[in-house]
Amino acid sequence: MAIANDMPAIRIQGLTKRYGSGDTAVDALKGVDMTVAPGEVVGLIGPSGSGKSTLLKCLGAVIEPTAGRMEISGEAIYDGGWKLDDLRALRRDRIGFIFQAPYLISFLDVTDNVALLPMLAGARNADARSRARELLEALDVGHRAAARISQLSGGEQQRVAIARALANRPPVILADEPTAPLDSERALTVVRILNGMAVKFGAAIIVVTHDEKIIPTFRRLYHIRDGRTQEEAGEGRAP
Repeated sequence: MAIANDMPAIRIQGLTKRYGSGDTAVDALKGVDMTVAPGEVVGLIGPSGSGKSTLLKCLGAVIEPTAGRMEISGEAIYDGGWKLDDLRALRRDRIGFIFQAPYLISFLDVTDNVALLPMLAGARNADARSRARELLEALDVGHRAAARISQLSGGEQQRVAIARALANRPPVILADEPTAPLDSERALTVVRILNGMAVKFGAAIIVVTHDEKIIPTFRRLYHIRDGRTQEEAGEGRAP
């Protein structure tokens, strides 16, 4: 059962993004609206070039929108301009990222890969490692805590990447094609994990995907076409 909370973890209103100016300007986003509740996983789908990656980069404070408003847990992070002075701290502490490739650090063991972000945020080494081990156990890779990344399977590496995204207890997780390189069984396992972690930790998760294997698992979808979003009811099949 999802965590009850009347305040959306993510609220996006009238978001636009224009690249360039004059005759060569391209409007990648043309007024996007979106809400995601704590403990909810939603899918973001659409054809290539529709604005999915641009939207994720804006919400992740990687690029600056042109206009509109974005809130995380009720606080405006962008409203015609950035409302926070330290965007690096925003990305580090309040937004978790999961990518198509795990991008783990090969010379660190599994525990240190997960503990690194909390340590960079100022957590004591022992506390950060304890948090890492807790997450690894929750994701069924606790037995690999001392392993090197090269010793892990692809599915194990993706679980470690999910643990890393959760390490600072962010209210928002952005997943960009997290199942693209996986077969059907492993893809559905990743979706099952994301749903479980969303409920357990109260995180709002947006999954950008083209993966037809996992689209039927979402209860809510946002379909983006030509820079605009349309909310759609998903099938909500159990992964």
